[in-house]
Amino acid sequence: MAIRLVILDCDRTLWEHEDVLTLQAPFTRIDEQTVQDARGEQVRLARGARELLDALRERGILISVCSWNRADLVFAIFDLLGLTPYFVHPKVEFHPHKDRMIAALLAELAREGTVLRAEEVLFVDDNPMMLEMVRQGVGPVRTLRAQIDVLDLRDVLKYLDQPEPTEPT
Repeated sequence: MAIRLVILDCDRTLWEHEDVLTLQAPFTRIDEQTVQDARGEQVRLARGARELLDALRERGILISVCSWNRADLVFAIFDLLGLTPYFVHPKVEFHPHKDRMIAALLAELAREGTVLRAEEVLFVDDNPMMLEMVRQGVGPVRTLRAQIDVLDLRDVLKYLDQPEPTEPT
């Protein structure tokens, strides 16, 4: 079954920063890949981030984010880097229950007429506990671990391009 929705974590996945909760607004855009907080600490997009987002958009694959974070900080970074238009119903909430966030995202999409099965969702996160929590809570969501399975976000495209296993006849 083809992937129709790719969901990305933010910290240590979409961007190369441990935890934007530690940052202080306002942010300033440094370049197309980087913002800086009020104290000069930088957040840089992970390698291949823009290429992945553009390729997914071109393929008609929905993109969202699911992050245990402060929404005001994350959305300020998205806005400065021009990322906001890529994401459908992004979930940035200050709790670790990404399974609930993804279930809510799928419910919102279903109410709008886009019904997705768990097998049609790919979730990319650096934390193996979050990946397992989502599989347990949502169902057989496909997962990739950032910094292990995905060293460059363009690796997600390689995963999507692999032939799907066929069912025995």
